[in-house]
Amino acid sequence: MSTSASDLSAAQPHNTTTLPRRIRLAAWVVLIAQVSIIVTSTAVRLTGSGLGCSDWPMCEPGSLTNTPEMGIHGFIEFGNRVLGVVLGLVCLAALIVVWPWRRERPELAWSTFALLMVVPVQAVIGGLSVLSKLNPWVVASHFIPSAASVAVAAYLIVRVYSGPGPRRPVGPEKLRKLMWVIAALLVVVLVFGVLTTGAGPHAGDRESARNGLPTVWMARFHAFPVWLMVITAVWTRVIAAKEGAVPQARAIDFLLVVTVLQGLIGYVQYFTGLPIGIVLVHMFGLTLVIMAAVFAIMSNYSWKAAPAHPADDILEPADSRA
Repeated sequence: MSTSASDLSAAQPHNTTTLPRRIRLAAWVVLIAQVSIIVTSTAVRLTGSGLGCSDWPMCEPGSLTNTPEMGIHGFIEFGNRVLGVVLGLVCLAALIVVWPWRRERPELAWSTFALLMVVPVQAVIGGLSVLSKLNPWVVASHFIPSAASVAVAAYLIVRVYSGPGPRRPVGPEKLRKLMWVIAALLVVVLVFGVLTTGAGPHAGDRESARNGLPTVWMARFHAFPVWLMVITAVWTRVIAAKEGAVPQARAIDFLLVVTVLQGLIGYVQYFTGLPIGIVLVHMFGLTLVIMAAVFAIMSNYSWKAAPAHPADDILEPADSRA
């Protein structure tokens, strides 16, 4: 019995060192889509279009889509729902692209699958937000999965440019610990940011309730962990320089730049009365901070074979690491 060339090639394992270009492209499209849905969802809230569709899963009773009579708010809200469907299709396409590599690179498959599963969860939370007339606590819970999805998408970006594993720590242990502290502080920043938003004026609809928390104090509680995060990042950067940890230093530089800029934008929006345009930029900046934090943490790990000399871990070029 003869064996065709196609059968032989199918039986051979993939070259796990270099992934096909389509996988890297899929990872970037997923990340861009995750960031985009946060920006467009923010636009829905800022334009007061949160109840542009008064029902869910229908836009209006008896109508799946918006109608001209619903005005611009209906177009904005329904448009965001359509983009949610597009996000799901993007994640599904990415999963199909990485699926043939599920044995050699399982982390690519599970991360894209996780991102796909978040989409229907977010759709349900969004529906509950509408059905509850934009209850501030439901709306707040709507953002957290999106932030987590950006983090997973950033992780996916790093992994498609790194080796197949196994993972091993590189560089000084104290740098890894400090970067995880920074990540924990970022989670606190996100939580207080969501609570501050729920206390502020941009509810998504003029008639929607707020969470009742004092806006000024919530803004202060939101800013305090940001300052701690910046201080910790500066401390980490100093240690990285002393230890000669070049990849970690570069990752922290990026994190510091986007975090400081994000903080400045936050202060500008606070003292200028939360103008819509600046708030929208602030939300986009938040996605950059999340990505930078993921990149910083993963700069402490490698998926390459261990070097002959331990010192090579610290001096390993940044573009060859995760």
